[in-house]
This record gives sequence, structure tokens and C-alpha cells, in this order.
Amino acid sequence: MRYSYPPLINPVIRVDSSIYAWSIGKFLLLFGSAVVILVLAVSAVVTYQVAAAFLDQAYARNAQMRALAQAHEINQLLHAARHQLEYLSRRPLSVEAILAHLGAMSAEERNRYREVAFQGQAPEERFVLVNTGATLVAVPLEQALGNRFGIFSGGDQVAGKPPGFVHLGDPTEVIYPSVPAEGGVRAVAMHVVRLTTPVYTEEKEYRGQLTLSVDLRRLRDIVSVHNSKKSPLYLFPQESEQKKSFFFDASGWLMFQSESPEDRQAELSVEFLRIGLQGDIGRPGFSTAFRPNFSSDLYWAMVSDVQAARTGQVLISRPFMPPAASDRTLYLSYVPLVFAESDESQRILGGIGCIDTSFVFMASTYQVAGTLALCFAAGAVLVVTVMYFMGRRIRRPLNQLAEAVEIRAAGDDPTPVALSPLFAEISQFQKSINILLVRLQVARADSLLREGFDEDDRMRQPVDLDREIRSSPGLDPQLLAMPLYGIVGGSGAVASLRQHIHKAARVLADVLIVGETGTGKELTAEAIHSVSHRAKGPFLSINCGALDENLLMDALFGHVKGAFTEAQADRKGAFVAASGGTLHLDEIGNASAKVQQALLRALSVRRIRPLGSDKDLAFDARIIAATNVDLLQRALAGDFREDLYYRLAVITINTPPLRQRKEDIPVLVKYYLEEYVDLSGRRPVGISRGALEKMLRHDWPGNIRELKNCLVRSVAFAEGDLLLAEHILFDERGGEIERSGEGAGEMLKPLPPSAPEGPQLPAVQPAAGREPDQGSVPAELNLRQRRAWPVIARQGSISRGEYEAAVGEAIAVRTAQYDLRDLVARGLLTKTGRGPASRYMLVR
Repeated sequence: MRYSYPPLINPVIRVDSSIYAWSIGKFLLLFGSAVVILVLAVSAVVTYQVAAAFLDQAYARNAQMRALAQAHEINQLLHAARHQLEYLSRRPLSVEAILAHLGAMSAEERNRYREVAFQGQAPEERFVLVNTGATLVAVPLEQALGNRFGIFSGGDQVAGKPPGFVHLGDPTEVIYPSVPAEGGVRAVAMHVVRLTTPVYTEEKEYRGQLTLSVDLRRLRDIVSVHNSKKSPLYLFPQESEQKKSFFFDASGWLMFQSESPEDRQAELSVEFLRIGLQGDIGRPGFSTAFRPNFSSDLYWAMVSDVQAARTGQVLISRPFMPPAASDRTLYLSYVPLVFAESDESQRILGGIGCIDTSFVFMASTYQVAGTLALCFAAGAVLVVTVMYFMGRRIRRPLNQLAEAVEIRAAGDDPTPVALSPLFAEISQFQKSINILLVRLQVARADSLLREGFDEDDRMRQPVDLDREIRSSPGLDPQLLAMPLYGIVGGSGAVASLRQHIHKAARVLADVLIVGETGTGKELTAEAIHSVSHRAKGPFLSINCGALDENLLMDALFGHVKGAFTEAQADRKGAFVAASGGTLHLDEIGNASAKVQQALLRALSVRRIRPLGSDKDLAFDARIIAATNVDLLQRALAGDFREDLYYRLAVITINTPPLRQRKEDIPVLVKYYLEEYVDLSGRRPVGISRGALEKMLRHDWPGNIRELKNCLVRSVAFAEGDLLLAEHILFDERGGEIERSGEGAGEMLKPLPPSAPEGPQLPAVQPAAGREPDQGSVPAELNLRQRRAWPVIARQGSISRGEYEAAVGEAIAVRTAQYDLRDLVARGLLTKTGRGPASRYMLVR
């Protein structure tokens, strides 16, 4: 069955007829299978190469890690010996004291050390103690002095060195021919490395040198354990494993090799390393040492790297021989042993070498190759099978889907095809989808074009605000006709607010106004004053959050002449100055504990005492406090006095946020646009439907203040006499206001002025050369600064955002900036950086 398509669709469904020669089944079986199998083969080869490379790298790193671990443990042992030596140098240097100290150690720790000797300036201050393995014995001084490589044979090695300097000697073989021991006198032979430090009196006079020797067998035990199954790096048994570690000094002499960890008393040996090598046997002072001749290039290259404090790894066939094709390849890893004799000097004692390999790498690569080959064969069979059955399964529903799509494309039936969601034949699927896309795109484009033109035209139409206000059912015309002292609006929330204002004005009780930033708390306070019988008296407003504690106390209660250095004349203070009128205390929640205590007393007895005066003054002022926080919650948390709250909250008035009275937005827009025209003298400005709806949709976190600023900003940027939606610019940065919560009932913190009002008290400067006490809070700081000071002292610096978090309550940006500037003025902080990168550093 064929259908006649519209002219617009006919070009879309014209496809090359040669495509019909291929079916989905043939294409998937031949080309699809071939491509997938080829990809599998390439993936298998690449995977094998990558896996082999990573395995080789992993085994190489394992060998290097073993050498690093051995060197680290030896360094830890030497550092422990250094600490032991420094401890002994600070104790009384007598045979009895040292024997008591070493005797208190465990046998394992004590047997690390073979000799303890003090070479004082006077002969009577010299002694030598030797550890025979079973006990500590004092050796006669003449025997110690007569020994060729004895502990005093090197002379005074640390004379003139500063305290804390520890000299590390070369590995040495020592024999004491006659040492008193259990059962008689016997010879004691040992291989040691000696640590020597200068000893000074409390008056910094040089007394002599103290020496502590470490048994080289303890170093050998470390490398022996790491080459056994007891190693902390042991993972799993390795077939035909060959590992051997050794120690060589900075001159290239091989000192000892790893042995069985069970035979801890075995003599030091390098027999395994000498196989096939020519060189020197026996270094002066160490008869069992061996040094290969210079034909062993790899060995001396390793020694050169260790002398330069470099770690490395090379491949060898046999110990220190270049790799050959016929031999197994061994990893030779080496790490220098660096000892810090002092803060300025280091000494390279020698190096640790580790020869490590096994057949694990070869066996692992064979297993990887076999596994990949098996996976490839199984994958190829699976791909061919899946492609075959997939082609058969797709072919029949594909034709049904194409026929159904063509039927719907030829008619006006918009319902979707109710078939199984399977793939379609490529040509049929392409034709059907293109038909649907063309039809949908044409219809959608026409619809969107028409709707866009209509909506854009509607949104650009000017709004008659008077008609909009009259037609609003939520506005009271009587309230609109009689605004109360700048409180504009006709909503139920405004009506309730005005009722509370009139009721509060008829009594003399103090009032607490609670509301978010920008809701008109100060206008409400002035309205209460203006409709009360005190309207002819003064109205004073004090911002308790903009002034520090001292300035606020002075502004409220005043001072007498001479109360402090800058008090050149008497000052009444706000309580006395507002007598007969109203005193508005804004941001009362930010007042410090001292100010709260003073306010509580003043409100209780209606009398104040100026700073520096010994007489109380009565005042007759009505108190109207304002806050944007829940003072009762603050009181329960201990941040605000509960008794002061109940003194203030005789009458509580809540100013509604703008989001709860959005029906007043047209009234406010009309009011502020007319006010702007009157102040600027420009032509009247209208507002479009789109701009008004955009403002009605906004949440207005800054309330009426934000709305006024938005209108002023939008009119300034508008080029004509009509505000469009694109002219309405909201302040998305939060620079003017900051949310203290996200709920509808949460409040916003107001912005304090950039500088406080009132007389400036002298800043408290720290004494010269004295650091601020970081353990205590300076008494001169305000409440917010005292809360944040422990964080500043602990961190050493703070940013504005961190300061706000440290205060523990939401505060405005300018409040935080004022507090930080005050700390800088007091000499407690210094400012670095500019703008968002500003940071305030603790003065030390």
C-alpha cells in the first residue's frame, strides 16, 4: 500500500535505491561481526602489551620498595641511637648511672649497643663499657687506649662542635682481648658503627666526648628479615625466588650481606656477592670487607650514585654483571643511607643494595596472554551468534513500524505507534523518522512563532497602575487614600500593622518591633511617635549594631567633661536628649552583655548615670526597640538577657515581609516611580506588563528596600519612558542584604553604616614588642569580636566570610567589615590583599 505525501515531505523520503539491496541481518552478520572481532583482536593485543608493561613496572617498583624499606628501618635504628646518645649526654656521666639506664632497657633494645664510652678532659673522667651480650662490663682504661681501633683511637673528634652535633664513624671491627665476663676473662670481637657527641657543662664549657656504638649485626638482621617470609612487604610465595640484600660503605667496600633471620649470631659475610668478581679483601679496621675492582662498572656506578645521595635501579644478570640474553635478568635496587650529623651537615654512611627477581613476571604474562586469547575466542563466537539472531529479530517489527509511521504521517492522526520498541530497517526507519520530524518541526515552529509574537506584544504593553490597583480585591481603598507616615500599601498586612501602630501610640509602654531587613521597622517607630502625644518631642534613633561597646555606651548614656582623654565637654546621651519624645534603639539584638545590663537598669528605674559622673539623671523618653532576630530564642541560647527582652517586649509589633503582601507591589511601584520623578525632575516613567509580572514573581529577600533600589536601578538603565522586563535588574550578588535563613519566617540582617557615629574613643594598642594573648580574648572587643577571636588566634588569619561563620549568627557584610577594620585599628590584625582576596592576619 502506497500513500501520496505532501510536496514538503516528498524530497525527504527520496533515498538511494541501492540501500535496499542490504538488509539489517546481512549487515550485522558480515560487517558488524567483522568490525567487532577486529576490535576485540586489537584490544587483546593492546591489553597484553599494557598489562605486561605494567606488570614489569610493578615488579620493579616492588624491588625498589624493598630496598627503600630496608634503608628506612636502618635509618630509624640510627636515629634511635642518636636520641639515646643525646639522652645519655644530658644525664650524670658515671659508670653507675649509665649501667642503671641501660639495665632498665629490654634485652632486645640493649643489645643493639655494644660500647658506651666517655672521654673526658681529665683521665679520671674516662671510662669504657662493653656489652658482651649477656651483661655490661667496664673495660680497663689501659686496654681501651691500647686497642688499635678502640673507642678512643680516633682522638677527640667533636671538639669545638656545637651541642647536638653527632659524629657518625665508619663501620669498624673491634677486638677487646681481655674482658671480664661470666666464667672468667675472654676476648670479645664485634663489628660496630660509632656515634660521638660533645658534652658541655651548664656553663657551656666543653667536658669531653660521649660515644655509643651500634652493632652491625642488628643492621644485618633488618635486611635479613626483609629477604624472608617474615618481611612486612611479603605478599605471596614466588617460584624459584632469588633475593639478596647487602650493605656497602661510602668508599665502595661491601660490608655484609643478608643471611637467615633465625641465625642472628652468625658472623658478617659477603661470600655470595664475591662469586665471579675480582677485587680487594680486607679493609683496614674491617677484615671481612670486600671491594670489587673497577672492571665492575655497574657496581661503581651504583657507588657513585650513593655518594651523590641518589636512589636507583639497574638490570643485571649476576651480581654487578651487565644483563645478557642467555641469563635471567635481576633487579638491582640501591638506596643511600644518609645520617644528619647536625642541622647543617649530613653524612652518607653507605648504601643498601637489593637483588630481587623471580619467574612470577614471566608466568604472569603467560597467564595474561592465555586468558586474553580465551576471551577473544569466546567473544568472537558470541558476537557472530548475537549478530545473526539480532538481524532476524529486528527485521519483522522493523517493517511493521515503518508502515505504521507512514500511515500516521499521511493523515492527521497524532497518536504514537503502539508497537514494540525495537530498531527498524535503516532505510525504512530513516524515511519514517524524517517524515515525523518535518511535520513536527513545521507545526511547532508555526505554533511557537504565533505564541511568541502574542506573548511578546502582551508583555510590552504599558500597565495602568491606577486601574491595576483599583481592580485588586486584596487592597483597601481607604488605606491607599491615607498613607501613614510613609507606610504605603492597602493589603491586610498593612491594615493590621497600622492598627497595631495606633494602639501602641495610645499608651506609654515600651515597644519592640520585630521584622526582616527592609520591612520598614524605623518607619514604624517614627509612625508610632508621630501619632502619639509625644509627636512634638524629639525622635532619636541609635543603631546598636553599628557602634562598638564603648561608643554605644557613650552615645546612650553620655559623659561628663574629663571622663576620658577626648571628653572636652559634657554630653547628654540619647536617653536624656530624647526626654519628652521617643528613643529608637535599632538592632538591639547586637548589643553586648555590658550594654544589655546598662539598658536593663535604665529601663527598670528610668534613670541613667553618664560616664564619669556619680549622679543619676532621670529621663522621660519612650523606648522603641527594633530587631531582625528572634530575641526570645537568643535569650534561651544565652546570647541575650531574658529579663531585658521582657522589659522591651511590653508591646510587640511585627512588620510583614514583602513576600507576604505582594498585592502591595503595584502600589509601591507607583509610589516610588512618582517619588523618583519628583526628585529627578524627569518625565513620568511607566511600567510594562512583563516588568510588573517579573517583579510579582520575585521573592524580594531585601523587602521594600530592595524593591526601591531595583526600581531606581532599572529607571537609570532604561532608555525610554517605559520599563520593560529586561530593564528590571535584581541584585543577585547579595551585596546589600544577606539571608540568615531560607524559610519564609526567617529574617534578614540589616546593613550598618560604613562608619559609626558619635565620639571616637582611643584605640587600644598592644604594648611594643608584645604578642597578642591568643589564649584569652581581649577585654576591649565587642561581643561579635570576642566570639570570633578564638578562631582568629587558632588559624592565625581570617577572611570576611570566615569571620561571619565564626560569629555564629548571620551578620551583614558591612558589620563584618567594620569589626575587622576595628581589629586592624587596634593593632591586633593586619590586612593583606584587596577585594574578595582580602585576608586579615594576626599580628605576632
